[in-house]
Amino acid sequence: MKACILVKTKPDTYDNIAESISKFAGVEGAFVVMGRTDIAVRAEADDLMALSVLALNIGTINGVSATETLISLEV
Repeated sequence: MKACILVKTKPDTYDNIAESISKFAGVEGAFVVMGRTDIAVRAEADDLMALSVLALNIGTINGVSATETLISLEV
């Protein structure tokens, strides 16, 4: 299961947070972006439970104020 996790952070914390996120299992990349969110995360997980755990773990990082998970459709 592929997904993107969009992360909002507190000001001036996005570089450190992106680096921390990139070390999580299942994260294929984490990079700083411009727009409504501060970090975009490419992730892959075996199932919805594993993806949920990853998203929840990202949400517990100090400085993260919100996350939004976008699950890839397979059509």
